[in-house]
Amino acid sequence: MLTAEPALLKARRLASAIAAAWPAEPSPEVTVASHASLDLPLVEHADAVLVDLGHQLPPGETILGLLTLGEMGLPAVLLGDDTEFRRMYPDHGLLHVDRGIDPHALAGILLGVTHRQDEVMDLLHESGRSRHEVQRLDRQLDRLQHELQGASRLQTQSLPEPIQPIEGGSVATLWKPAGEVSGDLANVVELEGGCTALLVADSIGHGVPAAMLSMNLQRTLTEAREEGDPSVLHSPARMLRRLNESLVRTAGDETRFATALYAVFDPRTGRLLVGAAGHPAPILVRSGGTLERLPAQGPLLGLFSGECYSESGWTLQPSDRVVFYTDGIEQASACVRSCIGSSADAVEDLVRTAATAGSPVSFMDQIHTALDLENGRRTGEDVDDLTMVCLSVDATPTPIRRAA
Repeated sequence: MLTAEPALLKARRLASAIAAAWPAEPSPEVTVASHASLDLPLVEHADAVLVDLGHQLPPGETILGLLTLGEMGLPAVLLGDDTEFRRMYPDHGLLHVDRGIDPHALAGILLGVTHRQDEVMDLLHESGRSRHEVQRLDRQLDRLQHELQGASRLQTQSLPEPIQPIEGGSVATLWKPAGEVSGDLANVVELEGGCTALLVADSIGHGVPAAMLSMNLQRTLTEAREEGDPSVLHSPARMLRRLNESLVRTAGDETRFATALYAVFDPRTGRLLVGAAGHPAPILVRSGGTLERLPAQGPLLGLFSGECYSESGWTLQPSDRVVFYTDGIEQASACVRSCIGSSADAVEDLVRTAATAGSPVSFMDQIHTALDLENGRRTGEDVDDLTMVCLSVDATPTPIRRAA
């Protein structure tokens, strides 16, 4: 029992009364000491500490010692008015009893806290282990968040510019992931002879697994570009076959697939070659405002080795536009144009409205505004990654740049 120096005699009498009223055998040995006497020899054999607050608060170092002992499992009971104690240490977590409590009741309280020590220690041990586990999970989450942010930066750096000039036109890109990373992929590749290749892909699922799949496609396209084989780069059918074999080879026992469109635009002839792998068909917007779907079809990427893909060609006129998109655009369009029939119809209505804009910049700005992307993504049905790529042909043909 700890008390102020002037109250030692009174505290000894209370200690004797507690021992006499102890409701079990044997009676305890109650040691009385001043507040300042809290030290290791005093408490190493103690089962509980009774702190008398009758005359004055214990010194700060004693209180800190009590709080530490409480964390370690040694219970402390405050006797008397704890108003000042609570003001200074509002979350002390120590048991408090009134000064006028009967010695028999006080003895029962002390017996209870000492006999529950094993249980208290088990709870404290479990609590400590839980805190450790929570801290470990927090560290893992922080590390994952850091890695996700790094992956997001890498994905963003690999994207084309929002408006990218190409030979004979320009390419506008909208890319909006549902989370930190995206399973959607958009890429613009300059080819020999002034041609431009476009790849738009959508990996199954969301988040990290889908992003890893899209990075596989990105790497395969980069390898093909570095090899510089025009028979692959200029052929949507061959490029899609190469992308498919890459996914099948790296999938192992997992089922992972993606949809994709690969297109090659030749500004010298206005010819557009398109190959598809389970992807929504692109929309051709003629300069007069009419819309048509380019019927490109083919099997999904990543399911079966040896798949064959076809390619179809169209001749684009000045001021024509071709819109490629992932199915997240269909979901988002259906949400903001619920009165339209199907989700594909909703996209066509969205494109038709934006096509009245004069420039490629204005076209994509209108798409962005119509989908309400400035106010964040919606919940519910609209939870997918969003990607749209618009190829715009110049109104006036320009000479093709040639290497010196």
